[in-house]
Amino acid sequence: MQTTTIACIGCGNMGGAMLGGWLPEAQARGYRLLGMTRTPSRAAELVERGLILRDTAEEVAREADILVLAVKPYQVEAMLARLASVIRPETLLVSVAAGVSVARLRAAVGGRCPVVRCMPNTPALVGKGVFALCFDDPALRPEDCERVRALFGHLGVSVDLPERQMTAFSALVGAGPAYVFQMMQGLVQAGVTQGFSWSQSRELVAALFEGCACMVRQDSKPLMEMRDNVCSPAGLTIAGVNVLDRAGLAGLLVDAVLAAERRGREMEEE
Repeated sequence: MQTTTIACIGCGNMGGAMLGGWLPEAQARGYRLLGMTRTPSRAAELVERGLILRDTAEEVAREADILVLAVKPYQVEAMLARLASVIRPETLLVSVAAGVSVARLRAAVGGRCPVVRCMPNTPALVGKGVFALCFDDPALRPEDCERVRALFGHLGVSVDLPERQMTAFSALVGAGPAYVFQMMQGLVQAGVTQGFSWSQSRELVAALFEGCACMVRQDSKPLMEMRDNVCSPAGLTIAGVNVLDRAGLAGLLVDAVLAAERRGREMEEE
């Protein structure tokens, strides 16, 4: 089996999550995993599991077949300016930095190698991530795209999106865990108010969301029909649902996503 060197610059929350997801079956899949971070102590657990750390970004870039850039958006162009002369033309560059366009990535490496833009979300930490992959770089070959899809498919679900939809994806799915955690927190608080312990309430709510997500994945019924199926006439559920409807919960969620998208567009122009 031919070995593919996957290298990640930045081993923080997202970079570490991706490396952690690739490590368990790396050898079986033919992956050799390299990393570079400014704080090696944060990657100690990953090193114990098989990650090879390099001292500099340049070392990592020279060896990479697929180079994942997991640094802050404001650091991307300066980092790529350092690496442009050492990245091999056959290397695939994958950036997970929000708001950095394919055009900016191509310019930063001087068109030296093909680039892919990727938007992840934090459930990648537990192998349940949702990734948007943008293959708008005309230098990409079909086999390049397949290699990247396979790589991120090990970490959850990936979808191909044109660049014009990447900010919308960020506002809906990239930011989505924050909305979900806030709804979960409200339900946990309600459980504690009813007399459950914090740990009991949290476990019950986590199981509730997990079960509902499985139902949605397996059943194509409209969501409102699934909601109404839980509501018995004159029952306790409809009483609670009426409160949510009067508060306009669905509208608030729509407004939150659209506000996040507007901010994302502003950030792209800054």
